[in-house]
Amino acid sequence: MNKKVLFISNVKNFILFVIIVFFSILEMYAQKSPEFTFNKEFITIKKDAKTSGNLYVYRGEIPKEELSNVNPILGKLIQEKTVLRFIPLIPFGWNQKYTLVYRDAIEYFELDTPEEYKHLSVKSIYPSAKILPSNLLKWYIQFSHPISETYVYDHIRFINATGDTISNATLSLENALISDNGKLLTVWIEPGRQKRDLIPNTLLGPVFENGKTYKLVVLKKLKDANGISMQQDFIHSFRVTIADRVKPDIKSWKIQFPKVNSKSRLLISCYESLDYGSTLNSVTIINAKEEKIDGNWQYTDHESTLSFTPLHPWKKGNYKILFDTHIEDLAGNNLDRLFDSEIGLSDMKQLPIEYKLEFNVK
Repeated sequence: MNKKVLFISNVKNFILFVIIVFFSILEMYAQKSPEFTFNKEFITIKKDAKTSGNLYVYRGEIPKEELSNVNPILGKLIQEKTVLRFIPLIPFGWNQKYTLVYRDAIEYFELDTPEEYKHLSVKSIYPSAKILPSNLLKWYIQFSHPISETYVYDHIRFINATGDTISNATLSLENALISDNGKLLTVWIEPGRQKRDLIPNTLLGPVFENGKTYKLVVLKKLKDANGISMQQDFIHSFRVTIADRVKPDIKSWKIQFPKVNSKSRLLISCYESLDYGSTLNSVTIINAKEEKIDGNWQYTDHESTLSFTPLHPWKKGNYKILFDTHIEDLAGNNLDRLFDSEIGLSDMKQLPIEYKLEFNVK
């Protein structure tokens, strides 16, 4: 064999070698990079005709050596003709990284937040008044859409006038107090510090001091139900005055009567801000036949006035407004007793008092 023939043979062998290596790399890449598509509701992955395997999805970018230490996301795996479809129990979140494992292949993916996405924000806060009693007990934060329950209280701060965060200011509950629609969060000021003579109050004093100013801060790290954070911190400033240790007295409340044959509002001026969470669902209006009057309750004047709009026009006659004893003011004093008071046996044996106001539509 001459040198020319030997050279051509070597070239052919080299080309054949390159081709084999090239297709081997392609095959290896295909094994490590399965074809898959994803959205918020499911992942679809093309099945391998030669081999089979389970599909697992993990939250976050998990290295291969750490996969055995974490639990996969719960969901349903559906076998279709040419693909596997994984439907997570809870839809995938925007701006959240995930790890997909199929056979020996590992892939990472992320759902980018849409440009038109409406970010979470604070719509309102209760109490809304700027001057509050120092023994204030609860806050209510209304968000634009449902929030994530994960470590939600870690994103709530109370800041004093010098910019320092007040320690032990709130009651951090394992299960956050969130309304059924996921939009209203209840934040308790630490009751042990607000109620006199308890150990936290004795050691640390009340959370707020008379005459000083504070800020309630909701950090932008707080996320909505899709896992997307707010775009900026929410800051609400308020000033504190003397403690409120007087029970609400419905006898001092004033009624503005509605007009007959109209849907005009009935207004109850309470002359103090009431607790947002305990009041609206604790007031009922009945007629002389003891039939409930359907309608909508609202707060006005910094939660110091109750407004009722009936679904049907008022009819001529006598009416009663019934108040549940659990209605509270901002300091947790209800119609029956002060927040600071101890409940004794005599209180438990006491017959319940009916709290009511009467009015007439002429």
